[in-house]
Amino acid sequence: MIIRLAIVVLSLVGLWDAFYFTLAYYGRVQKARWVPAVLCAREGSNCVTVVQTPYARVFRVPNSLLGIFYYSAVVAWTVVGPRLDLRLGGVAFPFVWLMWAASVVTVLLGSYLIYALLKKLHTHCPLCYLAHGINAVLLVLLILFH
Repeated sequence: MIIRLAIVVLSLVGLWDAFYFTLAYYGRVQKARWVPAVLCAREGSNCVTVVQTPYARVFRVPNSLLGIFYYSAVVAWTVVGPRLDLRLGGVAFPFVWLMWAASVVTVLLGSYLIYALLKKLHTHCPLCYLAHGINAVLLVLLILFH
């Protein structure tokens, strides 16, 4: 029960972060009063401008938009159906494998994005670090949950 609650809470925080970056990506956020300045939500700051780099997209889709789908799927799966099976060609695969695979991909991509922030862009982005940290913890919790 505690692991399930932790997964949902972390996913909701990740979802908030992904929504913020998606709004920033599409130019809907320049100065957000609801995000503390320490988290770099001001115009011209690293977190708003980092979405304008080539690293902010995978297959031309904003990373944050993919994050919205990922966190929503994690919440839905955790609340509704952690025992669901996925049928492919008449063979049943536990749906949890898909969640684990998605989590591994997010952690691997996040590791690369942290590298890109530090070594290629030479900048810091606390909200980016928050999302990548959440993804790493979610991977561990999803493994423990099943």
